[in-house]
Amino acid sequence: MDDALVTRWLLAFFGACVLGPALGALVGRWAGFSVGVAIGTLVIGLTGLTGAGVAVWEGWKNSADSMAVPGRLIEFEGDRPVVEFTAPDGATHRITGLGGSQPRAGPGDEVPVRLPQGDAARARIDDLQNASGLAIALGLFGLLPTLFGVFFTAQAVSERRGEVPPRPPTPAQRRRRTQLTVVANVVFLGGFAVSFLGEDLTRSLGAGFMIVGGGCLLHFVAQSLPPAAMPFHTRFIFVVVGVGFAAFGLVARLLGG
Repeated sequence: MDDALVTRWLLAFFGACVLGPALGALVGRWAGFSVGVAIGTLVIGLTGLTGAGVAVWEGWKNSADSMAVPGRLIEFEGDRPVVEFTAPDGATHRITGLGGSQPRAGPGDEVPVRLPQGDAARARIDDLQNASGLAIALGLFGLLPTLFGVFFTAQAVSERRGEVPPRPPTPAQRRRRTQLTVVANVVFLGGFAVSFLGEDLTRSLGAGFMIVGGGCLLHFVAQSLPPAAMPFHTRFIFVVVGVGFAAFGLVARLLGG
């Protein structure tokens, strides 16, 4: 990953973390608390998601204009792998990967390297963490504030319109909601059980978190069956929690190897 790109978007994200709350506080003074929080979280979240999209695009372009070469793990500097490779011109180079990458490799093991055409200085270890670490980080930390922004936007709209009491469900509708809620609870509890199964704790936690997230999303569906049991912004809490668990679980699974 291009160091300049990483620096630029990390600065942009941290800037959004300062600007977003400040802008939200100003707007919230005359438009209300919910609007202010919605603006603040959306500034942070959308900046993160935009940076993740740019990182994915730049990574794809760099991969298309690069070649795979074999590398060899020399040592670890702390938890950062040091890899040596030979360029097509015969010159030998060393690169240092991100901390925590190549957790299962040892000195002497072969490690894939991605070499941009004619620019050995931009070579990187060709694994998920080094290739997509910026996109994963910005995507993860951009997704959750964006979801909170949607929640507070929906809450602000609801406050403007006023609460509309839901019409009572028929016995058949109530039964369907109850059945789906039971299924969601079983999935939810199953996710916690899976989290502690298996020899690899990281992968087990990843799988368990994704299942827990799925259970939360099923709860959202159950409460959204017509007639909806509660206002949209209240139901959307299940989406925020569910997507959060699923996203962290997916990242744990991917980085766990």
